[in-house]
Parts: sequence; structure tokens; C-alpha cells
Amino acid sequence: MTTTTTATTSSVTTTMKISSPTGKKMPLEGSYAIWNNRGGSGKTNLTYHLAIKYAYRHPDKTVLVVDMCPQADLSHAFLGDDEEGHDYVTQIGSLKKDPMILDGQQRIPRTISGYLDIYTSVGLPNNVDPRTFLFNVSKFNNQLPRNVYLLCGDTSLELLSKAMDLKRSSNTITPYANPWRTITQSLRAFVHKIGERRGIKLMTFIDTNSSFSICTEIALTAADRLILPVSEDHLHRNGFEYLFSLLYGFSQPSSIYYYYRHYSFYYRADENGVKLPKIHLILCKVSSDNQEMKIGIGGNTPTATEIDKCWRFVYDIYTKHMDAFEIRTFPTSPILSLNERSTSTTPRLSSISMTPQSYREQRHSTSTPNTPATTSHFHNHIHNSNNLSLQYQAQTFEEFMRQYVMHIGNETNVVSRIAVKSHSPLLAVKHPHQSQEYQIGAQTFDKTLNDIIERI
Repeated sequence: MTTTTTATTSSVTTTMKISSPTGKKMPLEGSYAIWNNRGGSGKTNLTYHLAIKYAYRHPDKTVLVVDMCPQADLSHAFLGDDEEGHDYVTQIGSLKKDPMILDGQQRIPRTISGYLDIYTSVGLPNNVDPRTFLFNVSKFNNQLPRNVYLLCGDTSLELLSKAMDLKRSSNTITPYANPWRTITQSLRAFVHKIGERRGIKLMTFIDTNSSFSICTEIALTAADRLILPVSEDHLHRNGFEYLFSLLYGFSQPSSIYYYYRHYSFYYRADENGVKLPKIHLILCKVSSDNQEMKIGIGGNTPTATEIDKCWRFVYDIYTKHMDAFEIRTFPTSPILSLNERSTSTTPRLSSISMTPQSYREQRHSTSTPNTPATTSHFHNHIHNSNNLSLQYQAQTFEEFMRQYVMHIGNETNVVSRIAVKSHSPLLAVKHPHQSQEYQIGAQTFDKTLNDIIERI
């Protein structure tokens, strides 16, 4: 059973069918927020390339990309300039291009700000399909895959956030019984509404702002999993302490965090039953080899010992708060042997070679007193007689690093930025005029993207 709604823009009227609540819904494939509370960590570049690479590798799935950063750089990268050479994102946000027309008169920008403004004020009207806010990026750049859809960013998002903060703390200017919970989960409602469409297998990537504003809170609660891009050049325990205290409320660096916890995001989220994302992967860009950065002004590149101490602090957080980390689930078949694993491009998820024999031995040894503690953390989910998957929690520092941390080359940052600025995802393949050094870096970056996608 379906119902039909009509949404109108300035140039076209489209009729869309939406599955009714009683229809069968396709499960969401996954939702990932890319976030770090430090600027310049590569969040936008990473979101851009991950979405494109995932879409190319999974053409049967719909990839939703959400630009929740007020700079809207991700949207600039996808949409580029209009036919007159003007910035397309600015044209959309100022209603000069493709506005939505509600009730035959109200003009709404087809951006994240347009959606959040109407949703947090009066709710999304029943006759508005949320997909009308989306842009198929391949129509703006034919080098991009056809299954990528963008919820466009908007430079007015910073200003809108002040209004949303006021609405969220008041029971008189919104139609919601619990405005804090509803507004905080406004983007999550959008993602799930898109995923309800019959036949859609939806994967979502969300770019975020480094500041911990309401926009960042809305972005993070829309995702089930979190990818943290960091750099060894700026790796420090204090950075992770601040990150963990902001989002989860643990590892608080001073008592003032405890005294004012009632105002904190994590406290309000728990109070209102708002789900927080779990840490899925930490992508660490290796330290730069640029000696000027190390000995010049502000040259605070940490030593190998300091870096190791920082990672051990993160591991200590993991051992105390495992529920904040995504537990890995992966199939046991087809299974690679130990030698095959060492040569495979697929990242290894643990130090244990999961052959059928070793798995049986692990299960059998749970009754043996001298069994390693790792065996108690295997949980099998049998879908059918030929499909078995396992969940595994890292038990040592080394296993934690293999499971949750991926180191990537520093040179890939330059390559990815060039690709974003040129609005091209094809890197070295479509850039033969670039230097050999660039092409080598591009191939390395492409392999890195494939390795990350293997873990998603």
C-alpha cells in the first residue's frame, strides 16, 4: 500500500510515491558521521571521497551525503559552479536556484538550513517528500556516480543554529512535546524517512563542523557510527580527553565539567533518550616529514613515545567504556588463511586467524580453565546453515590498534584536496598530466579508500 504526494519546485512538478507505515521497510545499510573537534583534520575531504568510493563499489545502494558544516565546502566540491560561473551552493541558499515552493507561495531553499528551519518550526508537512531536498550530484558532474544524493549545505546554518538552540530549550515556540529530543533528532528523522522508501538500501555519510554547536550535535545523533580523522602531527592526550568528555562525558579534564554536567550534551542526551554514535574507526594521518614544521614556529610534533602514550590512553578509555565503541561483526566465510590475510588488501580485524578449525577450538575451549579471555567475547549469529558471522572485542592494546585505528599516508592529503578542488573523484586515472609523484600518491590514496570501505 502506498500513498502519493506532490512536491513542486520553481521549474518542475513531480509526483512521488511514499511507502505507507504498514509497508515493508528496507533496513538502513549504515550511517557514519565524520567528526573531530579540531579544525583542519580532513573531515570534508574524507567525506567526499568515502561517499564516492562507496557508491562506485556499491552501485545497488543509495548513498546519501549530508553537509552539516556551515562552510558548505562539501557541497561546493560536489556541485561546483553554475553555467555562468557562479557558486551553485550560494545560488541555492539564496533562493536564486531551484527553490521549493510550499502551498503555492512560500519559498524554501533546498538545503540543510531549509529543511531544519521548517522541521524545527512547524514540522515537515505531510505533502512534502523529504527527497525533494536532495540533489543527484551526477547531474552537476557526470564524473560522479549516479547513486549519490546530496543534502546541500548552507552558509546560513550558523545563524539558524542560534534559533534552533532557542527552540530546543522552549516548550512554547515549537509544536513538539519534547522539543530538545525532537530537534536534536531532526536530521536522524530525515535519514530514516529517506531509508523507508521501498527498495532503497541507504548508506549515509555526514560531514560535520569541528565546533560542538547544536548543528554538530544534530549531525552526530543522526549517525549510528563515528569515524574520527586525526593527525600524528597534532596527536595529544588532551585532544582525546576533550573529545571524549564532549560527546560521552567521560575522561573529564577538570571538576568544572562535573559541576556543570546538567548543561552538557551527553547528559541531556541521556536524559532525553537520544542515542549517541559509537566509535567505528580512527583514521590517523602519519606524522609529516616536513622538517620546517617540526623545528619552526609552533613545531610541536610529538615524539614516538608521546604518540604511543596517547594511543594507550585511548585504549584505556576503550577498556573502561567499551560500549562507546562499535563491536566488530564480520563473516567467517569465506575465510582467509593466515598467509592469505597477510597479503590481502582487506584490513585484518583482529590478531586471530579465524579458520573454521580455530573457531571450533575457541568455542570448545571456553570450558577449559586455562582458556584465554578472548573466547568469552565471541558471539555467533547464525542466519542460515552457510552464513555465520562473529562479533569480537579487542583484548589487548595491539588488537585494539588493529581493530580501531588505521594509519594513512600524509601525502594523500594533498592528492585528496586537488581532487576535491577539481571536482573529480577519479584521481590519477583521469589526471595523466599530473606529475608521477602525484599519480603514485593518488594510487596510494585510492588503495587507502578501498581499505576504509572494507571496514564499513
